[in-house]
Amino acid sequence: MNDLKQRIDALCAKVIAAPDESEELTIAMRELRSALAEHSANLRRQVENFRQKGFPQSDDPPEV
Repeated sequence: MNDLKQRIDALCAKVIAAPDESEELTIAMRELRSALAEHSANLRRQVENFRQKGFPQSDDPPEV
């Protein structure tokens, strides 16, 4: 996960530094979208794992 965060950070920096409408920008944006999709999938898996373990959903009443 830490590697993915570092990759996303590096890609954000690349996007910021890339000239407008350049091939470098296009490639960096494509890679960033892919990394963000991977991160999103990881988060969805984590949420599903929590739910399977009985972690209360946000609409569940709090335990007293």
